[in-house]
This record gives sequence, structure tokens and C-alpha cells, in this order.
Amino acid sequence: MATLNFGTASSNDGFTPHSVAAFNDLPPSRIVREILQNSLDAAVEAGEAQAQVRFQVETIRRRDIPDAKGYANAFRKAVDSHGQLTDAAQEVVNRIQSGLESLDSGTAVLLSILDNGIGLDVNRMNRLLSDGASGKSATASGSYGVGHLAPMALSDLHYTLYGGLTKDGRRIASGKVILAAHPGKKALNDAKGYLIQGFKAGLDGNLYDFLPLQSHPKLIAKHLDAIGKNWGHGCAVLIPGFNYFGDPEASLWEIVSKVAAYNFAPAIHRQKLAITVCESEQEHRLDNRSLTDVLEPEQDRVRAARKDSLFAGLRPSGQNAYQILQALTNKSTRRVSIKRDKARISLLTQLTNGSSRIDLFRNGMWITDNIPGLRTADFANRQPFHAVIEIDAKDGGELHRLIRKAEGPMHDNLSLALLSATEQNELQQKLSTIAAWINEKVPQADSETYKVNDFLVVSSGSECSQGQNIFAFWGWPTAASRRSISQVILDEGDTEEEPIPNPRIRPPNPNPPGPAPDPKSRQSRPLPFRSTVVPDGPGKLVASVTSSGDSAEAWAIFKIDENTDNTCDRVWTDEEVTVNSFLIKPMAGAAAQLRTEIVNDGRLVKIKGMTANTTYEVQVEYAVPAELASIVETPVIRMELHRPPSQSSPSKALKNQEKSPDDDADNQHSSSFA
Repeated sequence: MATLNFGTASSNDGFTPHSVAAFNDLPPSRIVREILQNSLDAAVEAGEAQAQVRFQVETIRRRDIPDAKGYANAFRKAVDSHGQLTDAAQEVVNRIQSGLESLDSGTAVLLSILDNGIGLDVNRMNRLLSDGASGKSATASGSYGVGHLAPMALSDLHYTLYGGLTKDGRRIASGKVILAAHPGKKALNDAKGYLIQGFKAGLDGNLYDFLPLQSHPKLIAKHLDAIGKNWGHGCAVLIPGFNYFGDPEASLWEIVSKVAAYNFAPAIHRQKLAITVCESEQEHRLDNRSLTDVLEPEQDRVRAARKDSLFAGLRPSGQNAYQILQALTNKSTRRVSIKRDKARISLLTQLTNGSSRIDLFRNGMWITDNIPGLRTADFANRQPFHAVIEIDAKDGGELHRLIRKAEGPMHDNLSLALLSATEQNELQQKLSTIAAWINEKVPQADSETYKVNDFLVVSSGSECSQGQNIFAFWGWPTAASRRSISQVILDEGDTEEEPIPNPRIRPPNPNPPGPAPDPKSRQSRPLPFRSTVVPDGPGKLVASVTSSGDSAEAWAIFKIDENTDNTCDRVWTDEEVTVNSFLIKPMAGAAAQLRTEIVNDGRLVKIKGMTANTTYEVQVEYAVPAELASIVETPVIRMELHRPPSQSSPSKALKNQEKSPDDDADNQHSSSFA
């Protein structure tokens, strides 16, 4: 009989050890992505033309789970020895208890994930059971060796079983459970238990004495038999106590198919990945023939899923995922030589919206749309396009290696800081070659194509270098519907001012239809300030600011735009950033010295002494919420300029100092250009 073995504890870990805490908080979309990535890597390493992954939900009995009795005993000891638990630990205990009660009633749910990868041998199983030890080759997608912990979050029992079958017919079986440190016979037992015969010294890299073939649990052996019959080799990951991602009503097919289609469209389209999901006696398959069926209904989804949704963190958006498929299927794909490396680029130029976009895939897996040297601002004079860049280990060479090294632990970001200075320069040179190719293939923008009678909604985004500021459109101008002129109520003491002529704003109808306006109200005045903002690296921005009249004092607020990457992929609240430093100076010529003051904990900057028709350069260092900073390196920031409240109402002015100025109905003089 196979039994769980717990080593001697080096610390008194509770039910939320650091090694799994991060994965317990992962949304289902990220967990499924990790699982698929590992299977795709394993198939590539095995030399398979197509990775086959099968998800299946089935019912098992208590006696099917290896050493269910030993597991229950260890759990009870862990609970008893840790006394009062934190809320997070108590939640884990409650889930495990619920899973055990289900077993006691006779059955439990098992999720099995089978693939046709290279399989597991002693060395690979050692790395799989050891935290942070990656054994992937340089051609693989992953590089941090933590993806094997992702399935643990899907088990109410925190119990995962593994089986491997290699091409030469060797089999191996094991498992891992993570509970909490608990009393053993002679010492404190570690939180981690292993389905093994015993422990080894590990001097040769082997830490575990694995089960002999005759002791393999029947549950693992059965699934290895299925792998051998269908594919000849591969890996089985078995998750007893499958929790359906915390939602009993969740559809496994809906989650897996959508995550796979969004993140692995090139691999599926090019028949390098096929996925089968079997649940409730129904079998579904995602391959190059059904990929359109999954993505087509998603084409109108332009926003990210809610944070508490099963699809939280799923990127890109549905609309962009569908456009990726369109780019892959429109016969525009070309192989581009980058010195000794190659990349595959697919272009979609007949876009109905006004934003260009570039998505990077490596080994068929989506990495990012925020690529140094390949951002939207770098193609400001081109017609809107969607480019899909595929870098493969097979012919990507040094470009593939550099991108892989620059990825974060979740493989959905590029950070140049992870590269040496020489490597950064080399990667940027290679990416600039791709940028030049795209600029050559995409037609220049024709300014006569877009004519509107009212105004354009644009965002700005070019770099500042060597003291010269160049402001250009970021993205293609898009016609916006006309806005009705607003009405504002005058406070007592407020004085009328002569409106500043603005040829872009049409005068109101002197005899409008409908009831007469309130005599205390007036038409809103044209905005007295103009500002243009461009990013200048993480946490930095530069802006040009002009006032149409002398301004004794102006208030500046910096806010995160809702669409932080101009695509609606990343939705964020319209909140203020914290200003750490603020420098304003005239761009040219003499001007009165300006005085500035940062107040309200960095949420407001007071500017005193602006003169009429003088353009000022503004340099700002700011901080955004940590949660956003981990997702977006350089969010889109807009600058709002306000006149301070009327000094004729002291009580109101005092009240305004205690809150954000743009919360006041009196602050009608504001300007924001992102």
C-alpha cells in the first residue's frame, strides 16, 4: 500500500504556507493557462507535432484515494496542534473538512488532466515535487518552475497525484499534499507530505525513494494505461476533491475553451495544440476547426472581466482575441528575418476601430501587448492595424531566448530589467527591425480619410528626448458624437467673465426649443487651460501646459484613465495618482517664476503665476496603486487643470480643501487630454 510520508519540519508552517499562497489566490483563468503551458512545453520536448490535452471530470470513491486514512490523521493532528487559526487558514481548513466529509459520504469529484508530453522520469518527478526547481529546456515557455503548484488550488484536499509514462515504457507514480506542520512520532512533521517509499539524502539530486511498480495506486495506474493506449507516452495530473474553481455551477468546458482560445490561438490554429474536455458524459473538443466557434461570440467583449469573476485576469479582451484569429487566417502571415533569427508576423489592416495593436506570442502562447519599441505611439503615422508576432524556439534563436528571459513569473509581461545592459540593447535592436518591417508594410495614414464637423477624441504619446518635446497622436483619430453644451449653476458671489473665443465650439442657438433656462444658470465657458500629456517611462510623465489668460493660481490633478492601454483590456477606476515630484518651467522665452505646492498627500498640485499664452513644460514623478503597477508598467495618465474655488465663499473654499477639487459642482473650468 502506498502511504504519505512527511519529512521533519524546519519551521512550524500553518495551513497557508508561502509556497502555495500565491496560487490559492490565482483566478481560474491563470491556473488553466499554467496547466496548458506545461502540457504544450512537454509535447514540444517530446517532439510531438501536436500537443494533446484531455480534461475529464469523474466520480471516485474514498478507497480510490491513496492513503486516505493517513491523510485524514495528518490533517486532524495539524488542526489540533495549531489552535486558533487566522481567517485565511480557517478557510483552508473548512475546505479540506468539506472534502473529507464528501469522501465519508462515499464519493468525491476527481479532475484528471492527461497529455501526450515527454512524460515523467525520476529526475523530472524530483523537480516536480520540489518548489522552484525548473527542469525545462531553453526552448520551453516556462522558466520559473512554479507552474506545478497551480493545480493544488483546484483541490479542496490540497492533494495532487502525478503519473508519468516515457517513450521507452518506464512508469513513475507519486503525489503531494500540503497541510500544516503537525506532531510526528519523534519530531514535528513538515506540512508537505509525499506519496513515496521514503526520503533520500539528495546528494545526487534525488530526494525521494519512489514507489515500485507493484505499489503504484490503481487510480494513477488506470490513467497511465489510458495514456499508453492513446499516445504511447505522457503525463497524468489527478486532482481529488476538485472544487470547480469555487463555483459548483461553473462549466469546465466554458472556462478551459475560453482561456485556451484567448491565450493559445496561434498554437491551436497551427494545429500545435488540441484540447478535449469531458464532463457530465459530454465531450467537447477545441482545435483549429472549432476555434472560430469559441472566439466569434467573444468579438464584442471589449472590457476585462470583473476581479471576482471566473475569468478575472483573462487577457487579451474578447474583441482583440477574435482579431488575433482574423489576423492569423487572412493569409497575410510572413516570416521576417531578424539577422539570424526569424519571426512570424500576421497583419490585419481592415479595422473598424481607430486603435492599432500588437500582440506577442511565444511558442504559441500570448505574452503581452506592451512591447518595448513596438507600442502604439511608434506607429502614429500609420493606418490602424493589428499585428500578431509569433516567436518560436525552433527558429527564433537569440530573440526567443531574450524574450523568454525578460518574461515575468506568470509569462504575461516583458521587463527589460531582467536582462543585462548588453541583452537589453540586443533585444531592442531586434524589436526595432520588426518595427521597421511593420512600418514598411502598413500604409501611411491619409488625413483626408477622416473628416468631421465637430471634434476628434485623440490621445497623445510620443517620447521626449534631448530636451525636445514632440507631441504626436497616439492611435488614429476617431470621430466622436457631439456633446450637448452643459449648464452650470452660479454660486452667490461668482462673477461673469467674457468667454474666450474658440472656433471649434459652435455658438448656441439663441432661440433654443423647449422651456427657458433658469435665470441663475449660464452657458459653460470654453476651457481656460490646455494640456497634453505623454509617458516618460514607469512612474514618469511630461506635459505641455498653456493658459489662455493670466492665472494667479491653478490646481492640477493627475488621474488614471479608465482604458489604461488604449484598448479597454485593462479597466481601472478613475482615481487620482500620488504626485511625488512636480517641476514646471517655460518651454521658451522669459516668463514669470512659478511657485508650486503639492498638497492633499500628493493628490493636488497648486500652481501660481501662470501667464497668458505661455507654454510650460511639466515633468512629474508619480505613483499608482501597487495592484495596478504589477499589471501595467506605464498606464495612461491624464492631467486635469482647475481654477481654485471662488474666494467669495470662504466656507465652501475651506470645504474644497478637504476633498478632491473635481468633486465640486463649482469646478466647471477643467481640461483633460489623455
